[in-house]
Amino acid sequence: MVAGIMTLSAERRETMSPDGKVRFVTEVTDGGQLQYSIVHDGVEIMQPSKLGIVRHGVNLGADVRLTGEKKESVDTPYILKSGKRLDTRDRCEQTTYSFTTSSDDKFNLIVRVYDDGAAFRYRLHGPVGVSDTLQAELTEFSVPTDGYAWIHPYDWNERHKPSYEQYSKNHIDINTPSPHDRGWAFPMLFELNAGKWMMITEAAIDGTYPPTHVDNSGAAGCYKIRYPEADEPVITDDNRPVSKYPWLTPWRAVILGDELNDVFSTQMVAHLNPPSVIGEDSWVKAGRAAWSWWYDGRSVRSYDTQIQYVDFCRDMGWEYSLIDAGWQSMDKDGVEGVVKYANKNGVGIWLWYHSGAGRGDETPVHHRLMSDSKLRRAELERISRMGVKGIKVDFFDTDKQRISALYPQILKDAADFHLLVDLHGATLPRGFERTYPNLMTTEAIRGAETLGRQERCERAAEHNATVPFTRNVVGSMDYTPVTFSNKIRQGVPAIRRTSMAHQLALAVVFESGFHCFADRAEAYKELPKLPKEFLKKVPAAWDESRLLAGYPSEYAVVARRVGTAWYIGGINGKNEAREVSFRLPEDCVGKKFTLITDGADINSFGYRTVKKSGTELSVRMLGNGGFAVVIE
Repeated sequence: MVAGIMTLSAERRETMSPDGKVRFVTEVTDGGQLQYSIVHDGVEIMQPSKLGIVRHGVNLGADVRLTGEKKESVDTPYILKSGKRLDTRDRCEQTTYSFTTSSDDKFNLIVRVYDDGAAFRYRLHGPVGVSDTLQAELTEFSVPTDGYAWIHPYDWNERHKPSYEQYSKNHIDINTPSPHDRGWAFPMLFELNAGKWMMITEAAIDGTYPPTHVDNSGAAGCYKIRYPEADEPVITDDNRPVSKYPWLTPWRAVILGDELNDVFSTQMVAHLNPPSVIGEDSWVKAGRAAWSWWYDGRSVRSYDTQIQYVDFCRDMGWEYSLIDAGWQSMDKDGVEGVVKYANKNGVGIWLWYHSGAGRGDETPVHHRLMSDSKLRRAELERISRMGVKGIKVDFFDTDKQRISALYPQILKDAADFHLLVDLHGATLPRGFERTYPNLMTTEAIRGAETLGRQERCERAAEHNATVPFTRNVVGSMDYTPVTFSNKIRQGVPAIRRTSMAHQLALAVVFESGFHCFADRAEAYKELPKLPKEFLKKVPAAWDESRLLAGYPSEYAVVARRVGTAWYIGGINGKNEAREVSFRLPEDCVGKKFTLITDGADINSFGYRTVKKSGTELSVRMLGNGGFAVVIE
């Protein structure tokens, strides 16, 4: 890093990206209000927006003066263990601005500017080690209103337990109020008429601040930070942040670009988190998994069924098999017998746990193992010695700070015992995968397990064509895809409305370091040769990812590379047939390959051989259809 310190007289400063295209403008107005704006290639894509934190009844963003700045260049390569690109680089320009209020309160605004966006956070000062509470955060996002937005409402269903599983509101006017009074969830995607794409989200939640969302209470109805809802029922805790000084707030991240691929391919959320703390990590391996629970929840109690799934994973070359809730009641030789057999056959077993959020001492012990530090470490040591490879921890059910603080605790303890983690029923990813590489995936998505209701099957194609541009941008997504069967709920099947090729393509279109393919083993065994071979080959972690074509909620064509092999998946989010054309990756040109496409209807596959590809490829998809191909 190169650093310098200077005393300032002017009240307007800029931090510029390494390539010079992005400028973050920090300004104190004549009235003493601290605000920011962002300019991309000469276009103001974030209008002047207020900044501020309320502490002890004082707004730290009002009546302030700029007293200093420190500039640094950040350039840190690092390796991820899962995600859209493993070999990556945190490269940006950083400025730490110092401010003093009229009441002599001091704080910093830390700004980072990347080639694909900008981020900022507050550093609060007080007596070292002393705990304090914040009343509000006043950060606003004044997005230009000449454009459209794709945003998920904050998850305020009949249970009042946010798990980020709402459908996105697609192509709506910017600053449209949420359909309920609880606001919007991150991430927020915008298409601006100036020819820019932008995403706003949050990064670096470490237990010292609750995850946040936004509402429309900012100036002129713009988006403004909002704390978790006070009446989230899992715990009765205050919804405001509590921590000790010195205190860093989460990063507010603004991702942007001229092309949608600039947003799709960003890794800024991971960059904004601290480096790995788990040490030697050769044991951390992304992978595919089978999961018997989706089609038959009772199967987790059957030793014979789980042995059959281990055999199936071995034959498919899949690395893992997940045994979900209820495994403690497995018959015969129990889960210990399954794990022993699986290890002999080169298959790793994952086990499901309740997070214990809000559970008291009267709760059965196996439902609060993960929330009690002593119980948790004892259980993790026990199953690690048994040979278990990973844990799926479910039902966190609130964004209040005490429960969100469980995430790093679980991840650190799991790493101590070489266990991988899937955070299910959890908050939105905010970059933990850099600090805790054993985090393979997070749910925070309306996934395939909800397809037991017909109305959700009817919406699945559009939903699937939205989330690659929203939810999956910010982190691995435990959707549990690739379901060819009709899910049966209470004895009634819900009829699949997406095509077989659409479902196959989700293995590429969706990214997850723990890619849990949810259908029954028989459905995969019955596949024709080429789709089955595709699922045997497709990996769960990538050297490169690109959006080749697409538009949110309409269609997506995604290419991902491992070594010299490219996997391409395309899905149609609409119920009308669509012809898509896209440019192939350069090293695919001139090669021979066979496309797996839609057949005569959504319940059959078609095949098309390309003997020598050019630079462009066109593929026809049925309504709700798709295609997949591997080019080696």
